[in-house]
Amino acid sequence: MSNVESFEITLEVSRTDSDDFESFKVPVPSKNSRVLDALLYVRHNIDPSLGFRYSCRAGMCGSCAVVVNGKESLACQTTVGSLQSDVVRVEPMRALPVLKDVMCDMDPFFKTLIKSHAALVSNDPDRKTLRIMPPGEKVRKSIQDQSGCITCGACFSACEWSATKEEYLGPSAMNRILMLALDERDLLGKKRLRGIATDSGIFRCHGLGSCSTVCPVDIPLREGMQKLKGLISKGDFD
Repeated sequence: MSNVESFEITLEVSRTDSDDFESFKVPVPSKNSRVLDALLYVRHNIDPSLGFRYSCRAGMCGSCAVVVNGKESLACQTTVGSLQSDVVRVEPMRALPVLKDVMCDMDPFFKTLIKSHAALVSNDPDRKTLRIMPPGEKVRKSIQDQSGCITCGACFSACEWSATKEEYLGPSAMNRILMLALDERDLLGKKRLRGIATDSGIFRCHGLGSCSTVCPVDIPLREGMQKLKGLISKGDFD
């Protein structure tokens, strides 16, 4: 890649109407330009039919998650310079149905959150507000370490089992189960662990850590899966 600030990349994009990638020459004003900028350039200047999804452009909504040069990434946060290549290949996320080009149907991913009963159920339903855990509280720290998911689906795509085990919840949903199991304010608490204490649940995870590697908000998902296994191994269900 040239050392000058302005250069040109070859953007290779997976297309649903072709068995191959389509290549576009895209001028890039800076190494800090994002992959999303390149996709938008193609849509605005070359091919308005190019299909991809984005919204906030600030790494908060997760809607622009794609596979960039073989790794799940947010297109709005991935700089062209960080890829160390003049060729940028963009593919749809794995384990999810493709709607058009690099835009996926996120329904299978969101269904894992529904199946995991991911909403907190208050153990004090008459209380109008949840008890606030003060800073420094040990339980709060454990939960806070696992928080921040933007439901982008990158971990689901990167997990080796998502595409082959339909009943497997995946890292994001199981991370949510861990947070609720640790939260003493939740009525169901550790009882949710029973549902994943199977060979098709948490024990299907081999701990390779691909989920943690691609998480755009750096949630320690691999460590979270190990915590879940520890809770279940102790029979800590109630």
